[in-house]
Amino acid sequence: MTSLTDGLTAEQVQFFKDNGYVGPFDLYEPGEAQKIWSKAMIEMALSKNKPHNSTIINYDRHLDCDTLSEHISRPEIVNKLRSLLGDDIICWKSNIFQKQPGDAGTGWHQVEKYIVGETTTAATPSLNFAYSRDDDTVLQDVSVWTAFSPAKRENGCLRFIRGSQKRWFYDETKRLTKSPERKTDFFGYDYSELQIDPSWDPEKDDVVDMEMEPGQFVLFVEKCVHGSLPNISDQTRLGYASRYVIPQTKVYEHVDKLVEFGDEISLDYHGCVLVSGEDRYGYNRIYTKNLNGYEFRRVANA
Repeated sequence: MTSLTDGLTAEQVQFFKDNGYVGPFDLYEPGEAQKIWSKAMIEMALSKNKPHNSTIINYDRHLDCDTLSEHISRPEIVNKLRSLLGDDIICWKSNIFQKQPGDAGTGWHQVEKYIVGETTTAATPSLNFAYSRDDDTVLQDVSVWTAFSPAKRENGCLRFIRGSQKRWFYDETKRLTKSPERKTDFFGYDYSELQIDPSWDPEKDDVVDMEMEPGQFVLFVEKCVHGSLPNISDQTRLGYASRYVIPQTKVYEHVDKLVEFGDEISLDYHGCVLVSGEDRYGYNRIYTKNLNGYEFRRVANA
């Protein structure tokens, strides 16, 4: 009998390799998911150890919210990550994605190194990988997107272009320009400016609308072109993305602050969390406890 905490099957691993994503999988019951998010919201509002003061760059609240600290290393998530990344895994970043009624969709985009400074020509990568990204036999990063509300077409579900991780459609090193009047979910930045072929129409490709129930999660590689639909409903869509790499990856190696979407934060607070296995490299600051003293869980080998 299959357990929720099992890893991926061979067929699911192959599906991920072919398509760039796999899921959704069950994690919480729908009602439980919404209660968990309400608890997390209260913790974040009352936090005395908030990592940074930005209201735009809503990153890394797993470092000061005990509920999210527990979430990032749930066995249901980690054991599936092991099937893709191996036993040694660190969580290096998390994002809150809240889409209010009337909010625009998030434009199609494709990420490799999370280039810092969208409006500068001297951009710096957030991730320096251990192996060449041309070597598709080694997977080095996976994102886990968890729905804490219904995520349907009408309120802005996540979308993928199936198999798009096999080639580059966007150049993240190119310069973006800000136009506040733009109706995009990138704070006035339009990622279509980064298209390598301006004539390519993503909407005519093999688009998958990833509808999810509260408490479900999907795994994907950031190289898989993804975005989201606009929220044309009266219901807010809540998503939380936790991001994982192998410890050989150097995180923020030459970066001491993030300058993104018109905001800026220092990275003095930042640290990675070892959710599985060992870190034999010592490239990154590793936190064993969050900023409140809550001890992070490392999932034991199966």
